[in-house]
Amino acid sequence: MTHQILVNHCPSGKADKVIGLLRRAGLNIRTREFEGNHLPDDVPGCDTHDLILLFADVPGQANEALLRQLQTSRRDIPCLLICRAPARWLPMLNLGAAGLIKESLLDSAAGQVEFVYRVKRELEQLKLRRESRRAASSLRELHQRLQVFMDHTSDAIACLQDGLHQYANQGWLSFFGVPSQNALHTLPFLDLVADEDVERVREFLRHRVDAGQQRCEFTALRRDGTEVRAVLDSSVISINGENSLQLLIQPAKGNTVHGNSIRDAQSKDMQSGLLNESGIGRMLNQAISSAVYQGRHSAVIMLSAAQFAEIAVVLGKTDMHLLLGEIAGMLSATCPAQSMLGRLDAGDFIVLLPDADTESCQQLIVKLESIQEAMSALAPSGTRLHFTIGAAMITDEAPDADTLLIRARQHQTLRQHQHAGASAAGESGATLELLRQSLHDESLVLVYQPTVSLKADASEHYEVRIRLPLADRIIYPGEFLDAANQHGYGERIDRYVISHALGAIAHHGNAQLRLTINLTPNSLLSQTLLAWLTQELRRQQQSPRRLIFQISEMDILSAPDEARRFCLQIRDLGFELALTHFGCSLDPFRILSQVQADYVKLDRSLLQHIDLDADQRERLHDVVSTLHAQGVRVIAPMVEDIEVLPLLWQSNVNFVQGNCLQQPDQSMEFGLFHEEEITLESVG
Repeated sequence: MTHQILVNHCPSGKADKVIGLLRRAGLNIRTREFEGNHLPDDVPGCDTHDLILLFADVPGQANEALLRQLQTSRRDIPCLLICRAPARWLPMLNLGAAGLIKESLLDSAAGQVEFVYRVKRELEQLKLRRESRRAASSLRELHQRLQVFMDHTSDAIACLQDGLHQYANQGWLSFFGVPSQNALHTLPFLDLVADEDVERVREFLRHRVDAGQQRCEFTALRRDGTEVRAVLDSSVISINGENSLQLLIQPAKGNTVHGNSIRDAQSKDMQSGLLNESGIGRMLNQAISSAVYQGRHSAVIMLSAAQFAEIAVVLGKTDMHLLLGEIAGMLSATCPAQSMLGRLDAGDFIVLLPDADTESCQQLIVKLESIQEAMSALAPSGTRLHFTIGAAMITDEAPDADTLLIRARQHQTLRQHQHAGASAAGESGATLELLRQSLHDESLVLVYQPTVSLKADASEHYEVRIRLPLADRIIYPGEFLDAANQHGYGERIDRYVISHALGAIAHHGNAQLRLTINLTPNSLLSQTLLAWLTQELRRQQQSPRRLIFQISEMDILSAPDEARRFCLQIRDLGFELALTHFGCSLDPFRILSQVQADYVKLDRSLLQHIDLDADQRERLHDVVSTLHAQGVRVIAPMVEDIEVLPLLWQSNVNFVQGNCLQQPDQSMEFGLFHEEEITLESVG
């Protein structure tokens, strides 16, 4: 993509240096010089230019007049002022200047990097604003089409707020015999319902959980005094951020009660009596809409037990139905009254907790864990029943119901390996807010830890990690990554790391540099990451061979089909893959064959006590040999004792990583083992 940049005339040649810097940083730009006193005479609104670089101290430069012209013409062009003394030009920020950049900043390498990132951020935000305007335009067009349809359909349609008519089409006016819209606006809807049906209709409208599924038959009162039996259907919508009810009324036909019973049965799980997978999916989609349009967040909790198939064989169909019914009853008694419970076709129990935050979600998880023993006691003698519990938050980052369920399953796997106590719920919520702000401010810190080769290797490998900086301490990923993935922020973190890692590669200038980036489970489910990744590589003019994406074996276990598809697509783009925590599952080589990884980072369990246990060293050697036979290079992580390096070398491990070699650091400077292959003598 070519960016159009306006630069004011600068006799000293500083503009050429700045433009050259941006081009060396990989930006494809086309510049146009202008006098600086006023904008070029282009038609406003055509988005001709993407950025203005204004050297504020050029003699005769009318900065204030130019910014006022931008404001009055309402042209969305970010303007960066480059000046000797930013304090002098602070009032320009009130006139819409995007930022003030001190000229001396461009004299240092660090300042140049900061300037390039600032320009890239302004261009990226401009792109997002333009996409937002296009989306808003598409939404207006869709709204206009819907409005035309509602105005001209023969069905009676109206929208209510607080029981009063906010909108009604001509079909509604004709159905009730109301002469005009003005007469309807002061008329409560319940005044159009016969007295004997008012309470039933009021209760139906209150019970929004079944909106769109159940129907209510009532006697409608027309303005001419006649009565007609009608069927009412409702759905919850949002108008200007406010909750509204959209009603559809038709003349009654057939048996409405029987139709409601059929629809109710179709949404229920026959074994447990809870909502079935279709009903739960509908509830989740409603919760996503509430989060996106009204800011009302919810939580979905999944309870899974792998022993159900074995128990079903012991109990038989009838007793299994009774067991599931008892479990459903215990869950209903434990969960808050506003919760909605269901059971998936795969056997997982689902709890949807509306209007929830991280703390209330964690509290409910603790309550559910407290009844584990009581539910286990329901299992027949000789069998075991144990539930694993995971959760996902429903925020405006939630794409769809299927993704939410996969996130909850991933959280189950994570909690099995890293069990987090409920006491940290409040702290994790505060940390999550700090993370959101840090992503917005682009203040997350990247650190690099070398992955040292024990064999001859021309490449220089580093693994990228993130830190959340505070004024008094550093927050490590273990404190916020779990909550970030639950809320769906993992992909945003990955994009941040990838973008800045590519920038670090360009700045470092080392053709042999390879960076390994850990991907969160959110990214494995993303529908847009790969398209963004292709564009980011093109934008930063980097090769995919410079990055290695690392995926956890636990995340693949949680969503095997999605992970397999994602890994194949990543490889098709030209990236290499690393599989971490290798050996933590029962059949790691089966998982390896599915994702076709180029590197494997061993699980710590394979490295424990290799200096003391000969059998453990033999097992390690066998695993490494099997991996080498498949063309996979092996990494030994978290090496804390340099004395085990000879043992790892004897086991033919390719790479080692650990704090005994070098701790993660913001710089990439590591000279140990650069020129020679490690031998027993050189280590000893």
